[in-house]
Amino acid sequence: MRSVIFLFLAVGLLVTRVCLAHDADGRPNWIAEGSYKGSHGVHCCGPSDCEQLGSDEVQVRSDGIWLTRFKELVPFEQATPSEDGKTWRCHNLSGERRCFFMKYGNT
Repeated sequence: MRSVIFLFLAVGLLVTRVCLAHDADGRPNWIAEGSYKGSHGVHCCGPSDCEQLGSDEVQVRSDGIWLTRFKELVPFEQATPSEDGKTWRCHNLSGERRCFFMKYGNT
């Protein structure tokens, strides 16, 4: 009986951990849970402060990464490799960029 209870709890913990990989809207918790900080040393924010960008919204240029929706240039040194292979822009309440995550090698 103890082994059945232990197995049930172990499976429950695994399922919970997998479910926590993303929030209810599919936003990645790895950004919130990580120790990522933007260029000004401020924490990159939580999942509700980040939005995923499509490949059509991102252009790699010689002077940086142009975000077409925001009309903003992200210097290469301010781009962090994305853990999930997607492109994310995190911002503060006023919409100012805090962090930018992108899979290198893809636009």
